[in-house]
Amino acid sequence: MISRKLTLPLLILVSIVTLLFGLWPLNFFSENQVRWLVAQDGIQFYKQGLSTRRASGGVIYSDAPLDVRTGSHRFEPSTIEIYVESHAEGDRGLAHIASFHDGYPRSPLVIGQWKSYLIIRSRDNHNDARDTYREIDLKHGLSTNQKKLITIASGSERTEIYVNGELARSYDIRSLIGVEHFCGYLNLGNSSIGQNAWVGNLYGLALYDKLLTSEQIRQHYMSWANKPVDMPTVIEPEPLLLYTFAERTGASVRNQVDNANHLTIRPLFKALKREVVVRFWREMAWKKWFVADILVNIFGFVPFACCLLMFLAANRHISPRRAAFLTVLAGAILSLIIEISQMGLPTRSPSSLDLLCNTASAALGILALRIVARIKAIR
Repeated sequence: MISRKLTLPLLILVSIVTLLFGLWPLNFFSENQVRWLVAQDGIQFYKQGLSTRRASGGVIYSDAPLDVRTGSHRFEPSTIEIYVESHAEGDRGLAHIASFHDGYPRSPLVIGQWKSYLIIRSRDNHNDARDTYREIDLKHGLSTNQKKLITIASGSERTEIYVNGELARSYDIRSLIGVEHFCGYLNLGNSSIGQNAWVGNLYGLALYDKLLTSEQIRQHYMSWANKPVDMPTVIEPEPLLLYTFAERTGASVRNQVDNANHLTIRPLFKALKREVVVRFWREMAWKKWFVADILVNIFGFVPFACCLLMFLAANRHISPRRAAFLTVLAGAILSLIIEISQMGLPTRSPSSLDLLCNTASAALGILALRIVARIKAIR
């Protein structure tokens, strides 16, 4: 019989280590990885760390939902200009360059990057649940360390993507992006939950409630490339929103065409919203980093389960089945404590998948301990 005097200190030690490991890194004040460019107008988003299941990187967003004039329920054509320079071609999910958030599960509009692809996702607002979207892309739309003015012109008949003033691809898709998609909070450099960090420089962003002509798009490219001081007066027609990132200092990005819809750069990282991932199957990517994260969660609670089972087995009044049940239950409770505690960490998001994996890990620890016990009995 194993002495409880020996297993109790070991159980306490392993429980503390498991708790700290589940909350690692214990970073309550994570840096918002955004900085102004020094030699030119623009903002830079950078990222340290790899796991996309943790919120990280940099983010800029509006303090309140955008006040953009929109029509009724009918489709209004739109044009988007975004002047960017990508610094990495990551494949760990879609990196968000610019997106909107209005409280629904799907963002109204996402402009992002996956590898060298420019990805544009537009939510189907005709669906009452608003949980589906349409997507178009442009291969090699974003190249590492190359400045590009991406123009997305969406009308009632088709949507066209221009690069540096020249037509790159045209889609025969009706009413893909309308002014009604410019709703909610505007996020730059990341998603609303902070788990889709983009790495690169952002030199400008303009949103229009009109479908620009090809000639206007070429003229605008020349204006963005030269970037005159009086940019707001040069661009015609007047955009709904215009961010030139000409401040070069401070914590505010001002809308150049109106005294509203300004953006804020927080010194500490804080995602626009905290997400408790319940429908974990929506985040399953089956990439190497994702599988590695699952394996860590599956095997991470094995030492805790073994120590707790040995502690309970030392009590003669507890049957083996009850000890096993209590061990799995304790593993689930400890995992739940970790997941709830992650709400206080800006770079962590609670997930039901982690809870399930940790609970399975406790069961795996029981199995491992019993196999070892049988092997010893045979010998």
